[in-house]
Amino acid sequence: MPKAPSHPYPYPVPSPRIPVISPIELRALLEGPDPPILLDVRPMAGRKLSHLPGDRHIPLSELGTRYAELPSDRAIVVYCQFGARARQAVELLLARGFTQGMALEGGLDEYSRVADPSIPRYWLTPQAGELVLRQFPRADSGCLAYLVGDPVEGEAVLIDPGIDVVPYLQALSDAQWKLRAIVETHTHADHLAGHHELYHRTGAPIVVGIRSPAAYPHRTLAEGEALTIGLDEMEVLETPVHTRDHLTLRVGQGAFTGYTLLIGSCGRTDLGDGDPDLLYQSLTEKILRLPDETEVLPAHYGRRHALPDRYVSTLGFEKATNEALRLSSRTAFRRYMTEGWPPKPTDFDQIVAANLA
Repeated sequence: MPKAPSHPYPYPVPSPRIPVISPIELRALLEGPDPPILLDVRPMAGRKLSHLPGDRHIPLSELGTRYAELPSDRAIVVYCQFGARARQAVELLLARGFTQGMALEGGLDEYSRVADPSIPRYWLTPQAGELVLRQFPRADSGCLAYLVGDPVEGEAVLIDPGIDVVPYLQALSDAQWKLRAIVETHTHADHLAGHHELYHRTGAPIVVGIRSPAAYPHRTLAEGEALTIGLDEMEVLETPVHTRDHLTLRVGQGAFTGYTLLIGSCGRTDLGDGDPDLLYQSLTEKILRLPDETEVLPAHYGRRHALPDRYVSTLGFEKATNEALRLSSRTAFRRYMTEGWPPKPTDFDQIVAANLA
């Protein structure tokens, strides 16, 4: 049998003596009648950027003298950013008689990826230190929007917003960030976009690809240019799919691939002015040349698009598992992109026209 692909985000194998709980299991417990106590053992710097609602905070460095603040007769789920500190904390608690302690497998980072993408994650980037990422999944359309913020400079960029702008405005208000740009990776055809409303509510410019036929006031970006966010920059790649104006944005360890590269597949080219040869070039000459550890952050996910219910992957994992990337030749790819797709959505042209007006 072929070897199964490894998890896209490998984390240390937990010790057999340290109980662990997966993000999905924790989510189920939190939704149940007797939720566990959540304990964040990260330093305060990380907590200021993101944490689980309703938790308690005792840094690992202080837990040895403050463990008595916790009840010993209740389940306690300890978490950190990636899981290592949490396991150390659980080991300490077990030694002091806390029999129901367990560590969150993969930490807050994994919980955000697979259980609740509304929990902000933060990245370490060489230029600016810490950027905060928040995903906004929309189950009704199977779409993902992204808010990327620089907490030091108090600035943010919003990528591919949906028509309901209230969650984005609330997130900006909560973080006290100023919206610097509203970016559309491409002209959307399956849902109404929120860039018009956000522009009127915030004054932030709408930014699109240089090949966009948009009629509304906007700024454009082309291959090799960059979009500034705080002290960092988003690098621009032109990656056509079913629209020629499609952009992929790369910052730090992440790539916002829009509709070009999805989790488990890629965008359709039998719609709009799509071209399978252009998409093949977008993938092979640009995206697939990025490092394997690059995070793939798509604009679509889930069953509405015949995709996995996952919100993020890595490029290395997609190379190993994505059916569109495992084809043997350009000819095979062209056949894959032109045969067997469902009919064009009936409201395709109307949605495109509304989003461009």
